[in-house]
Parts: sequence; C-alpha cells; structure tokens
Amino acid sequence: MKERKIFIFLLIISIQFLFNIQIIKSFGIRDADAHLLINYIEEKKKTESETLSEDKYMKELMYKNIYSTFNIGIPSQNVKFYYEMNSYESYISEEFFFKKRSATYKLIDNRFNNISYENNNFEIKDPNGYLSQDILELSNIKKIENFSFLLKPKTESQLIKNSNLIGLRCNKKNDTLSLLSKLKEKNYIHQKVFSFLMGDDSFTESKAFNGQILFGLYPHDISPYFDEDELYYISLKDKDNLNWHIKFDSVKYKEDDLKDKIAELDINLNVIIGPENFRKKLLNSFFRDFIENNKCKENYFINDKNGQKYIFYSFDNDVLFKEIPNLSFYSKELNETFNLSFSKLFIKYNQRYYFQIIFKKNPDNKWVFGQLFFNTYKFVFDLEEGKIGYYKSYSSKNHPFIVILCIAVFALIFILGYWRGKVMKKNEANLYANNQNQNQMPIRKEYATDSEIKNKKQKDNKKEEKNEIKGKNKEKANDKKIKKE
Repeated sequence: MKERKIFIFLLIISIQFLFNIQIIKSFGIRDADAHLLINYIEEKKKTESETLSEDKYMKELMYKNIYSTFNIGIPSQNVKFYYEMNSYESYISEEFFFKKRSATYKLIDNRFNNISYENNNFEIKDPNGYLSQDILELSNIKKIENFSFLLKPKTESQLIKNSNLIGLRCNKKNDTLSLLSKLKEKNYIHQKVFSFLMGDDSFTESKAFNGQILFGLYPHDISPYFDEDELYYISLKDKDNLNWHIKFDSVKYKEDDLKDKIAELDINLNVIIGPENFRKKLLNSFFRDFIENNKCKENYFINDKNGQKYIFYSFDNDVLFKEIPNLSFYSKELNETFNLSFSKLFIKYNQRYYFQIIFKKNPDNKWVFGQLFFNTYKFVFDLEEGKIGYYKSYSSKNHPFIVILCIAVFALIFILGYWRGKVMKKNEANLYANNQNQNQMPIRKEYATDSEIKNKKQKDNKKEEKNEIKGKNKEKANDKKIKKE
C-alpha cells in the first residue's frame, strides 16, 4: 500500500513538472522590459439605457470606442484617451485638460496664427491646436516627461464631440507627436509594434477591462496561441506616412467581382463602411424587392467625429431573406480569403433589423473595416518595417503539453481504476470466502448471487430433513416405550 502511494505521488509530480515547464516556455518573455501591456475599456452605449430613434441608434452603433485613462501633468489630471489608428498625432481637448493647473505644462509652438475677423467675431482657420508638452504617466514607474501633443480648443459644435486621442499611425517625416516613437526613445519598447488583444486573446479576465493593447512585441512572443510560422505580412507602399489599409487581390459579392479593393482598418469602428459602387449593386439586387415592398427604408445620420452624412438601411421585423449572400476578400500576400456572411451583418434593435454596412453620403471608393473584422481575424501592426502582420491560424505546436497532460491524467485514472478494481475484487473474494465458512455476517438476500441462494436453500433443506428424521426417531422411541408399559 505504501509503495502504491509513493508511485501515485511521483506520477502527479511528474505531470505538474511537465505542465509548468511548458507553460514557462510558451509564455516566456524574452525581454520583460521590451513591451507595455495596457488595458483598455469599451465605452458604454446609450442603447443600453434608453430607446433611440433609427438615426440616433445608428449613430451610436457606428463606433465602439476603446480608451485608457492616464495621468498627465503635475499635479496630475486624469484624462481619458481614445486610440485612433489613422492619426499619428496625439490630441487633448481643453474641455478635459486645464493647462493652467499643471506646473509642468509647456507651450512649444503657437499654431493659432491664422485668424480672421468677421462681424466682430474671430474664427479659427487652423483646427490643429497648440503644440504642447507635459508629463504622461503610463504607470507608477513608467513616465514620459516630454510627451508631445496638440492642445485643441473646446468646440461648442453639437455635430463634433470633444475628445482626446492617441494616434497609432506613423509619419516618419514628423514623428514628434507619435506615442510609439516616445516609448522607443525611453526604451520602454525596442520596436514600434502594436496589436489589440480582445475576447479570447485577452491576457486578463478582469471584468473591469475589455482587452489590452500590446506595445513593443509581437503577440507570439508572449502567447502560445499565436503561431509565428503562420504569420503572413502585407507591406505598405508609403512607409514614410503609413495608413493602415490592405489592398486585396480580389473582392467578390456572391460571384460578382467588385472593383473597389482597398480596405482601411479602424479599431473603433463597430460597423463596416462600404464603397458607393457596392451600395448601387445592393440596390439593384439584394435590397430591391424589400424597398419596392416598403420592407426596407433608406435613412441617414450625421457622424459625431467628422460631421459627415452616412446612409444606412433598416428592415421590418417580419422580413424573410430568400438568400444569404457572402462577401469575400482575397489577399495573396496574407494567404487568406476573408469571408463576411450577410447573416452576421444584421442586428436587431427595437423591432427592426439594421444592416451593419453603411455608406458615405459623399461617394467613396474604399472599404473601412472595424471590430466586426478584428473579432474574427488577428493582426499586428509594425511601424518599424511598414507592414501589417496576419496570423492565419492558431498554433498547434504549442499544444503538446495539453496532449501530454491529458494522456498522463487518463493514465493516472486508468491506473487508479485498475488498482481499485483489483482491491475491490480481492475484498469481495475474501468476503465471499468468509461467508462460506462462517455465518457470523450473512449477506443480505438482495445482494446474494444465484449460487449463494441455491447453496442456502440446499443447506436449509438438509437441515429440515435431519429435523424430520430426528422427529420420526423420537416418535418411534416413544411408541416402543408405551408398548412396554
């Protein structure tokens, strides 16, 4: 018994050792100081708390902005920053940051020198803002003393919201306002690379955050669920002024080839923006019958970010689709066909269905992909090399430890089961033998086997026969005694 316990203990220790070693190997970071992992939060939507009209609903649906909060200045002011993929500058609005309260604020360049006076009022012609610097606190131990940003005046316009932005694009001719350039300058990262980790890819399970942004390393450097061997790249043409877009080799709607093949990537976008040519094709095919039967409505809303009009389509609650079309985007460099089914492009709100591809009122000839795309496909953005990386599939090479663990666990269960069965069988045999030789612990009738019941009956019959013989002999003896008397 003692030897069995020692064997089981050693087996468990071996499994744990293999498991821990593989975990360390899979999640090992080559240089712990070469990266930043910053949590982000998705901004809550008004649709969760109130009922909105169609245009206001689509305005809310358009973006799912993600942000992080940092302290800036001394004394510190806590500021909410949104991430903007297609801007290289960082902006702060005077609505949220008060420069007079910060002892460390510096005005680097006054850009507001283009001012005109009309009707005794002045109008600012240059919307960029003041080039400024202050201390940005990324964590308790990591700070950027000369964080550069454009301080924008508070706007009173109801069409455009005041906001603070961190740009994630690259402009090598002027990278003063690039956060990643500052991070590399401070040696907080060794390469200007970033990626968004959301959903199952998120490294933390805290309900306080929706995901992380990884700066400075590729995801496969710290996570086993990204396979470096399945990483493909597409190079960007203008490496001095990067725009995060993919030029596909072919785009198909059902079996029709579409001529607009450029797609811009925007992490904050919660829908897809389509080109005008695709809208016309939908009006002549998929939407036509529904519009003619008044089951589909065309409407528009004004975007809060840029004040532009966008067209959208909504459908009655009782519509029946005879077909579910498919959009496919093929890239030879990325070795992938990206598929978007129409079944995932409709969302229901307030008893209506909304199509999640919208269109600019001023015609455009490009696609814009957002979180509908990012949630399905995994990308990494390299400002250093001017390229976008795509992980074609999750790694299968990092799963051996799971296989080994499963095999070891099943082996352990088998050994324990075999040993327990053997012991139980032995105990049952001993119990049966004892019951055969002794009547001290009789087996309950419902648990007895057929042979045991049969043996018991035979014993009972023999006992009854002996009692009958004894009774007869006793009667004969009494009869003889009576006769003698």
